[in-house]
Amino acid sequence: MDICLQANLLMPSNYELMDNEEMSYVEGGGTVNLTLTIGDNSFVIHALSAVGGAMTVAKATAALAAAETAIATMIELGTAGAGTLYAGAFLIAFSSVIPVIAGAAVTYGINGLKGKSFNVSATRDWLPNLSHQFTI
Repeated sequence: MDICLQANLLMPSNYELMDNEEMSYVEGGGTVNLTLTIGDNSFVIHALSAVGGAMTVAKATAALAAAETAIATMIELGTAGAGTLYAGAFLIAFSSVIPVIAGAAVTYGINGLKGKSFNVSATRDWLPNLSHQFTI
């Protein structure tokens, strides 16, 4: 026994018709350029300080990698509307700058990072072209 149900789809009175191309991102992606500045009361400073004593690049890298998702969540909450896009771009870009920040933390000391800026970029087919500055 075949059961076939048919129903009419009711649309809101103010809907717009779109074809498939309008619903797809067809421009091939873009690049997000981020400037990450480490603030005086930075989450990065606190994360690295928690590692304590003899700071090594390996310890600093591990602490920053652990802090990465928390920082992305703060970005998402602080950029309502475009938060998910920024957070995704941040996660991609921040991974590439972790060794640089870790090396700077060991070379200059944790407090020597305050006020330093790092420029990172990420190119993906799902990103638009945009630039933004974050204090982390």
